[in-house]
Amino acid sequence: MKKTILTLTMVAVSVAAFAQGRVTFVNDSLHRYYFAADPAKLLAADAGLAGTGTVATTPSGKTLVSDLYIGTSAGSLSLYSSTTLSATLGTQNGANYSLAGFPGGTAIFVQVQVRDAAFASATLAGLGGSYSGYSQIFTMVPSTSAIAFNSIVNHGGTALSTWTDGTFNLDSIQAGNKGAIEIGLVPEPSSMALAGLGAASLLLFRRRK
Repeated sequence: MKKTILTLTMVAVSVAAFAQGRVTFVNDSLHRYYFAADPAKLLAADAGLAGTGTVATTPSGKTLVSDLYIGTSAGSLSLYSSTTLSATLGTQNGANYSLAGFPGGTAIFVQVQVRDAAFASATLAGLGGSYSGYSQIFTMVPSTSAIAFNSIVNHGGTALSTWTDGTFNLDSIQAGNKGAIEIGLVPEPSSMALAGLGAASLLLFRRRK
């Protein structure tokens, strides 16, 4: 059975000096990290946290990290910064970044990846059979004029981003929900190889039959 937790994160774009883009990597009350409501989707030691906000370190000993990837196209994303979950339930440590090379008015492409902190990337965490997950790749446009903080958090505002506004169902990835990330335990490569051998044997059996 697939074991998963869900997370929702918010990225907002503002302006810095010299029309340089600025990104605020935070969570608010509507965009928190949550464990799936079904205990069966969690590690056994974490089952008691089902439906609650994530903690800095789970009973199973897992610490989750959010990675912020930015690029000028969907195919040119690179790691810009990482932040761990804070001790406050369901949130991460917020941070502000001035984006050199990403001027105001120029669209940027963004993806949030979440992983077990024991691994260097979400991809490696997945290959290692641990928690990993990815948001959809979405676009944002840094403003060319100052934006008040309250306007920045209104992430569905015109020209701010393609982020979908509103309250989210944290137990599923909805169409248009840019922030929902399903974090699962991916089978280790050896297990995947065995599954592949089984599928190949079945195909061979069917052909011979």
